[in-house]
Amino acid sequence: MKEMWVVFITMFLSEIADKTQFALISFATKSSNLFKIWLAATLAFCVTNLIAVVLGGQINKCFPPNVVKFLSGTIFIIIGIYTILSK
Repeated sequence: MKEMWVVFITMFLSEIADKTQFALISFATKSSNLFKIWLAATLAFCVTNLIAVVLGGQINKCFPPNVVKFLSGTIFIIIGIYTILSK
C-alpha cells in the first residue's frame, strides 16, 4: 500500500500545473460537456501510463534497478543541459 501512495503523491505533484493541465483548462473553456473532456483526458493519461508501466516491466527484466536509475538520471540531466543551452 505504501508503494501505491508514493506513486500517487509523486505523480500528483509532478502533474499539477504542467502544460497538459493548461491544455485541458483551454479545452474545458471551449466545451459545453466537461465530462467528455475529463473522460478523454483520463483515458489518454491511462493509456500513456499503461505504456510506461509495461515498458518499465520489460526494462526491469533486462537491467538491474541501479542501472535503470543511473541511465534515467543521466538522460534527464542531458535533456536539461540541452534545454538550457538551446535557448
